[in-house]
Amino acid sequence: MVNSAMAFLLISVAIFNGVAFLMPKRLRRTDMFVVALFGLTFQNFVDMFVNVKYDLYGFFQKGVDWPSLIPMLGLFPSAILIFFNYYPWNHRIRSVLYVGMATAFLVGFEYLSLLTDYFYYNGWKLWWSVIEYPLLLYINIAFYKIYRTLTRPDDAR
Repeated sequence: MVNSAMAFLLISVAIFNGVAFLMPKRLRRTDMFVVALFGLTFQNFVDMFVNVKYDLYGFFQKGVDWPSLIPMLGLFPSAILIFFNYYPWNHRIRSVLYVGMATAFLVGFEYLSLLTDYFYYNGWKLWWSVIEYPLLLYINIAFYKIYRTLTRPDDAR
């Protein structure tokens, strides 16, 4: 039998991936691949310290476990793809508002994840996520801008 934490997680994975699959694509396939791969890698890098080293939060139980792969592989890549697909690249004020709305959504989702117990805090505070998410999103944006600069056709060698 699937408990409420796993049910919430699996339904979330289905929704996030359904949206990512069905949304009208504004990014090239290579861009989507690189964005998802960097987002996944960067999130796991952050989690390696915050979760594994400092044990401030985690998935299901302390340490590395197989069920943790579900949110890592099922949520992170699709969430960052959705974020990037709708990001307003040429509008400074809208982009700041968009990051704020994405942060509010992510903090709300994190709160719901806490209520279902697939995600737990062990010293972490929810308001820290309000600070962390914009920072993580802007690092992903900076990476994407660097990637796009390096892959311009006129720079090909």
